[in-house]
Amino acid sequence: MKNKRKRTFANKLHREIFWIVFLAAFLPASVVAICLYYLIFGITAEQFMIPEVIAYNIIPASRKVTTILAVAAPATILIILLIAHKLTHRIVGPFDRIVRELDECVKGKRKSHITVRKGDKFQPLTDKINKLLDTLGLNK
Repeated sequence: MKNKRKRTFANKLHREIFWIVFLAAFLPASVVAICLYYLIFGITAEQFMIPEVIAYNIIPASRKVTTILAVAAPATILIILLIAHKLTHRIVGPFDRIVRELDECVKGKRKSHITVRKGDKFQPLTDKINKLLDTLGLNK
C-alpha cells in the first residue's frame, strides 16, 4: 500500500512553488483566451456594417468560439492545476526527505547514506552530500 499524503500541500515551500508554476501557465493562457474572445467579437461588431451574408457566417462562428472557450477554459484550468501540483510535488517531496535525513545524520541517528528514488532529479545532490558525509565520518 502506498504512502498517501494527508494534506494537499506538503509545506509552505510546496504551496509557494505550486502557485508560481500555476500562475506562470494560467496567466498567459487567460490572456490568449481573452484576446481571442475580443478578436472574434471585434470582427463581429465590424461586420454589422457590411452585407448580411457575411454577418450570418461570422455570428455562428463567434457563438462556436464562445462555446469552445466556455468548455475548454475550465478544463484547461483543471489540467494546469493537476500538472502544477504533480510537478511541485516531485520537487518538494525529495527536498523534504533530503533535509529530514540530513538532520538525522547530523544528530547521529542515521549512519547510512541518504537515498532518493531512482531517477530523482536530486540524485546528483544526494551523491555529493553522501561523499561529504563520508569525508566527515558521519556515515560509518
